[in-house]
Amino acid sequence: MTYLVLNIIFFVPILAIAAWAYRTRRRQLPTRRAVGITLLVLLVATAVFDNVLIAIGIVDYNPDLILGVRLGSAPIEDFAYTVGACILLPALWALIPGRAARQTAGPTPPTADPTTTL
Repeated sequence: MTYLVLNIIFFVPILAIAAWAYRTRRRQLPTRRAVGITLLVLLVATAVFDNVLIAIGIVDYNPDLILGVRLGSAPIEDFAYTVGACILLPALWALIPGRAARQTAGPTPPTADPTTTL
């Protein structure tokens, strides 16, 4: 199985969950700008660390199982995990039961216990 096929297998449920979150909990999702900035930072970090891991020999990829497109030493398929995480995690966070009710009701005021001291 190639890394491209593996990525497709993982992206089908990721995109389904993201679509479900977008349809049902659009207001709880982070802004596109927030996701974009996060994605950019994580892609840069992935590029740096993947290239270091490959350069020092901890990780290697079978050339027959990758597309051949690389960013430095890292195959392009390796960046799919970062993209998938940036799509999946906000979607799952928005779908957590109870978050929608708390956000529409507004914040609950903190309760102070007069018996405790700082």
